[in-house]
Amino acid sequence: MPFTLNIRAAIQTPDHKRDYNEQLFTRVATEYDLATRAMSLGRDRIWKRRLVSLLPAVASPNCVDLACGTGDVTRELASRFPAGRIIGLDLTPAMIEVARHRCPSENVRFSVADMCRTQLPDGWADVVTGSYALRNAPVLDDALREVHRLLKPGGYAAFLDFAKSPVRWQQALQLPLLKWWGGFWGIVIHGGPEHAYIAESLRQFPDRKALRAQLERHGFELQRTRSCFGGMLEILVLRRDTN
Repeated sequence: MPFTLNIRAAIQTPDHKRDYNEQLFTRVATEYDLATRAMSLGRDRIWKRRLVSLLPAVASPNCVDLACGTGDVTRELASRFPAGRIIGLDLTPAMIEVARHRCPSENVRFSVADMCRTQLPDGWADVVTGSYALRNAPVLDDALREVHRLLKPGGYAAFLDFAKSPVRWQQALQLPLLKWWGGFWGIVIHGGPEHAYIAESLRQFPDRKALRAQLERHGFELQRTRSCFGGMLEILVLRRDTN
């Protein structure tokens, strides 16, 4: 699928969204870190560090970082759990190449994989993380089923992502603002409004209230939350049921 300014139409179906994501993140891989730092006004690394710090202490966990991108959270997991085994997965080979160069740790490996079909064994992971991951899933229910399958009973998941207000008038302000902000930095850094995608993917994503209900239906109990950037983003820490 070639680059298009009509992002909303380009991600309307799960297959189209998956293809769009793969091509988008291939185009921006080498400059992705610069873009995320710019769009977050330098806060992105702090949020990811906080995400990992909110996880419970585990002696030597198996960890999976979904949609790991260039490996920021993967690297934080390796630092927090030096005796653990950390796997970073991403759909885009170009992102994985950047991540491997940035995180040459002995307890980390990176692989190209779809977050909805990781091919890892049932119950392998003590911890699953994702930064800007669930919003990019072609079908959110598929991603949540996969996270539940991957986690051991009682295991933990932690996610950082943009959070959509359940209030319609607030959405009417939030989504155009995000589209403008992401598009602006896309033009500055990549030469095209690439990160206007954030707003369009958030438009498809459940709001805070609906997301919590969906997580509960999939067997997750909300443990902790943290708001970031005045509530524009949110960190969720979840515990998998023991069934």
